[in-house]
Amino acid sequence: MKLKITKINDIGIIEKERIVMKVESSGNVGEFLVLQSGYFNNSVTSRVFATFWFPDKEVSVGDYVVLYTKKGNDNEKPFKEVKSHFFYWGKSEAIWSENNRSAVLMHAPTWESFKPE
Repeated sequence: MKLKITKINDIGIIEKERIVMKVESSGNVGEFLVLQSGYFNNSVTSRVFATFWFPDKEVSVGDYVVLYTKKGNDNEKPFKEVKSHFFYWGKSEAIWSENNRSAVLMHAPTWESFKPE
């Protein structure tokens, strides 16, 4: 599966702030995470301020995946010949207005967890 960030809209306005992504090859969006990382000297840093891991959901080529910063209930709507899939980060304040932050889209189709005893 391939997903690409196309823009971040309405930065600083909590009710509208969102990341828009386009599905370039079909699959499960649950293989992706969005990180809000630091940004310095024209590059992302290893500092992570917030993380959103998409829930498992099949999406198709041409669909849009929209991640709102605000609270809400995940849903989808038809958009022309494709669908728009809406997800909500659950934040109470806008998070993209600082210029030393960057959105990082990570593809993690395999992972491992470990819970310490």
